[in-house]
Amino acid sequence: MTMIRICSILLGLLLAACNTGSPASSPTINLFTATPASLPSGGGSVKLEWDVTGASSLDISGVGSVTPTNKGSKTVSVSASQTFTLTATNSAGSVSKEASVTVAPAPSIHINPASRAFVAGDPGSSFDAVVSDSSATVSWTLSGVGSLSSNSGLSVIYTPPASVATMQNATLTATLEGTGLSAKATISVVPAVLSGGVLFYKADGSGALGTLDSAGAYTPVRSYAAGDLPAGVSHFGKPYELYELFYNSTDGSGALGSFDGAGNFRKLRIYSAGDLPAAQDQMVSLNDRLVFYKASTGTTLCGSYGDNYDFSNPVTQTGYSTDWNLVVRVNDDNGVFFYNYNGTGGYGTYDAACKWSYLYSNYGPSTDWSHILRTPGGVLFYRKSDGIGALGTFAANGVFTQTGTYTSGQLAKGWEQVTNTSAGVLFYKADGSGELGTFSGNTYTKLKSYAAGELPAGAALVVPVGK
Repeated sequence: MTMIRICSILLGLLLAACNTGSPASSPTINLFTATPASLPSGGGSVKLEWDVTGASSLDISGVGSVTPTNKGSKTVSVSASQTFTLTATNSAGSVSKEASVTVAPAPSIHINPASRAFVAGDPGSSFDAVVSDSSATVSWTLSGVGSLSSNSGLSVIYTPPASVATMQNATLTATLEGTGLSAKATISVVPAVLSGGVLFYKADGSGALGTLDSAGAYTPVRSYAAGDLPAGVSHFGKPYELYELFYNSTDGSGALGSFDGAGNFRKLRIYSAGDLPAAQDQMVSLNDRLVFYKASTGTTLCGSYGDNYDFSNPVTQTGYSTDWNLVVRVNDDNGVFFYNYNGTGGYGTYDAACKWSYLYSNYGPSTDWSHILRTPGGVLFYRKSDGIGALGTFAANGVFTQTGTYTSGQLAKGWEQVTNTSAGVLFYKADGSGELGTFSGNTYTKLKSYAAGELPAGAALVVPVGK
């Protein structure tokens, strides 16, 4: 019995002796730092230091295994902000600790707007340098026609020449001194354009161009035979509030240009089939951007005008309803109103990157508005079937305030085309009859009535052109 007890005691001592090499707990990280914790743009060298107790191995994320396992350091190169994780391990487990390094963002510069069109002799207009993460001086240079008001500062005023015989281009460059960074803007200068023009367009590319004075008197400027203008046009746009965009939704073809005082259409760009998005139901001009809407898919395509006036950087956005009948720009905040004949509507804005922000849908407009257009007095809603109308404004957040109501009798019914001209709102029928008036509050002021044939007959589209 005594012998057995002695053996048991010896066995216990042997087992205890075998366990003396195993740690009782996981390692302890006393210190893990990254010095410096912040670096200038472009990055640099960082010293990682550690003080660890009880580890059999150490690993740093992005670096790998490191030694010694108690106290040590390692210098690494860092080019972007990141967090290093030190993991200390032994047979009892692992522990981790983080150390972060921040790398300052690279400076940048761009010009707003990136492109702009001018008419020779018009007053100057400003361009702004948008700079981030730099306090360096901005200097400006101009290559081409025109002049600058200064050569430094965040803003500069460009003034076009007094006159040009043909369209001229200029390049504006903003340089961030000492960084090697610069940005360019494209400037177009066109000869004097037609003022107060109205184009009566036919689908075969024929039509007539004239002007309306403040009393509504129509003066013919030029007639066009079939093919003189782009054929098959379904929509017109107004890029930069200066040029005319002809768009054929069937195949995505069209043309961009301007009309001079004699009615000559000066082409800047001819778009072949597919150069512009095809099979789109609505098109909206937002100065230097274009938005196309396709009703069957509930999608929009938003893009800008490139250096060659091509449709550049298109952004496709989904999630729209598939049944909007009218899509209209309604304010200077690039607010766009989507309307369905059933009396529903939605509003949002497009930013400089063509990103859509949906802002407001709490509308209860009447049903079956046939025309919605922006006028100096506000956004006009007109219903062809009975001649009623409404006038109002859209705030930047989409809130609509009605400022005018027009009952049947104040406005005539049956007008096929309604467009805003420099002289007022023009109502038109294909027999060449029409009416010109202005809107303010509840008051509609008729300026002139046109009997059949007083205006060019047979127009499929009536659009304002020129200044």
